[in-house]
Amino acid sequence: MVLYDENTLEQVPWPNTPEGRFARAYLTPLMKQGSTAFLSDRTTLRLVELEGMIIPLAINDAEYGNSPMLSNFARYVTLQVNAVARGNWGPVYGRLVRGVLHGLGGVLKATSIDRCVYVDHWLVLRNMGVLLSADQAQRLTRFLVERFPQHAIVFPALSLATHSPLLNTLKGCGYESVYAFHTRLLLPYKAEVSRQVRENRRRDARLLEASGYKIVDGKEHPDSGPRLAELYRFLNEEKYSTNQRMTNAFFETALRDGTLQFRLAVKDGRIDGFFAYAVKQDVLFPPVFGYDVNLPQELGLYRGLVHQLIQEGVERGIAVELGAGADQFKSMRGDKPMPRYSAVHFQHLSGWRQRGWRLLQRFANGSMLGASRGVLRNIDGEDGMVGFDRVPETFAPPTMSPREAADLLRQELGALEQALEEASKLEGEALARALAPLAEKLHNWPQPTRRVMELRERLEKHEQRQRRGASAKAKPEKGPPVADLARQLLEGAAKLGDALLIASNLGDASSQQLRAVADSLRQSAGCAAVVLAATREGKVVLVTAATPALLQRGVDAGQLMAQVAPAVEGKGGGAQEIAWGGGSRPEGIDAALEAARHFLQARLGGTP
Repeated sequence: MVLYDENTLEQVPWPNTPEGRFARAYLTPLMKQGSTAFLSDRTTLRLVELEGMIIPLAINDAEYGNSPMLSNFARYVTLQVNAVARGNWGPVYGRLVRGVLHGLGGVLKATSIDRCVYVDHWLVLRNMGVLLSADQAQRLTRFLVERFPQHAIVFPALSLATHSPLLNTLKGCGYESVYAFHTRLLLPYKAEVSRQVRENRRRDARLLEASGYKIVDGKEHPDSGPRLAELYRFLNEEKYSTNQRMTNAFFETALRDGTLQFRLAVKDGRIDGFFAYAVKQDVLFPPVFGYDVNLPQELGLYRGLVHQLIQEGVERGIAVELGAGADQFKSMRGDKPMPRYSAVHFQHLSGWRQRGWRLLQRFANGSMLGASRGVLRNIDGEDGMVGFDRVPETFAPPTMSPREAADLLRQELGALEQALEEASKLEGEALARALAPLAEKLHNWPQPTRRVMELRERLEKHEQRQRRGASAKAKPEKGPPVADLARQLLEGAAKLGDALLIASNLGDASSQQLRAVADSLRQSAGCAAVVLAATREGKVVLVTAATPALLQRGVDAGQLMAQVAPAVEGKGGGAQEIAWGGGSRPEGIDAALEAARHFLQARLGGTP
């Protein structure tokens, strides 16, 4: 095992892998110039080589003025005192809590709580965690204790989602677990997304474009470092004063070396907002984010940028970690809180120093964990509290891990692609049977990506081929032609303010007829909602559609389907423009159509 500093940096055996090249590009400037050339936190950087792994160390002695990223005192005392000052605690209770925190801070300083070696600490980045075996963890711990006998050994802020195996390994090696607050995570697998979340995301998606902004790659503005540093300061000096400060050099270096991916909100040649991210272990994490807080909130810069950030992860099929802060807003975009724990080895320290760590452990795992649970329960509900009950005996992701979710997503998309390829060889009834489950999955996909849309296009081509074959063999459909039927339905539409509701039971019409009529109305009906029902072999077929003008009013086909399907004891879903559904209760069709009318009347106003 070898320890490297800035003078022996040229001897580091960087792995010739994408991860190794990234580590070299990212860590080399920090090692050569020191942390304060790039950010406000003061620390001493070293590298340790273990069996081909290059692990960064951040070594602190008494940097109590650092940010919570590199100071236990700042994380557990300064940050909490500021939170109490901002909160509505009342004068007496607030004074009492601040007194307790200041007392805790005095003990923590007296026991040198910030004399630590932070292992695998990348200063700004998260989720870079190295995965160690028990033998590797034990040997690394012995090496660090020998080299830094007066320092606690800390693996900081490890998420249950990404680092449960490492937390269990370190616990088995004698490390103590200390709650390190929460982060927020949006998994990539297509879990259910509520209508409210979909609507919030849809509104967010339109904000930047409506305000005249374009999202561009930071590579198009290689000299924008000073402006990005200014925007970062705007946000972090006014709203998040305990965060790390970044210098111009940080942004200039990251832009030049490509160690972070930047996305900029540009209008009239001016950059007014940005975010930057890195990807590790199927998690996208944005360490820096900024915008001009002096601009009107109606522009929606923050909301629009967060939406773009989420889309970066969704399109890649990986998790997005949004971090703590603005929890209410983030919860309404579909992410979930996730606890973090630091693993600390302090048994080699003096008894007095150990008592300081025991005190901090009781405070963090008791008061702080309980406070987090109470605050987050009010935001995310009981279902969002998985992992916050207590410090677990065995660490595990509250749901699936980001890697498991990404793998499931890749497998399902791969299976759909393979099924569509096999469908290309089929004809007639065999083709119809093969396409039915594929259509249900693809049209019910909650957050379609470009790849899903491409699969839908392939599906549509197969469906058109199947319909052409069925039309050539089938007898003519009963009833008037599609255009005539669509015109009749439009003439009888109910007016709801300046919008229309076209809702009808078409008897025993086929699903192809319903789709054709809905498509015709969607293209010709102005601001209108379409709800069509039919009965085939004792089962209900439903189609809902929303015209482009109605989508701009915030109503889509999926919302309509969610209102009408329960009345026929069914379910359904699909794209914003058109959705399919069905049910087993034909006698509920009239109630379904009435449910659509009540829903639209409540959303849009007006009386039919």
